[in-house]
Amino acid sequence: MPGSLGTGSPVTDAGSPMTDEQLRQEEFLRQQAANKAFRQRGNLDPLAADGARSCASEVSQSLNLLTAGGRDEPDEESVQQALAATGLTDVIVRPPGRLDLGPGDGLIFAGWTGQACVYGSVRRADITVEIGTPCLLYTSPSPRD
Repeated sequence: MPGSLGTGSPVTDAGSPMTDEQLRQEEFLRQQAANKAFRQRGNLDPLAADGARSCASEVSQSLNLLTAGGRDEPDEESVQQALAATGLTDVIVRPPGRLDLGPGDGLIFAGWTGQACVYGSVRRADITVEIGTPCLLYTSPSPRD
């Protein structure tokens, strides 16, 4: 079939012919850029870092209560409510996408303190909470990517 992937034949993409090898290379470069962007956390001002650490401690306690006593893995809504109750704003909770770092199951989250990002993952047996800037979960790939 002319123009099909896997044959090495040119494929028209946005008006310019590209071979399947070029398409794979472009896809690889896009994925690498997303991975690098996720890892490029900025430096926090010491005062902002202190406040973020305090908030991260509250987040960790709230999430631990959701999983205490062998409870089932928490759902998105309960994690969202627990994070919002700590005072975080712009909270996002979702399953990890294929380009997200960390565990491939459970949920990942991020929220804004006003000066820093509190982010991490939550599973029944494992909760990770970190601080940084900026909140890259807002722009990182979704599970559908």
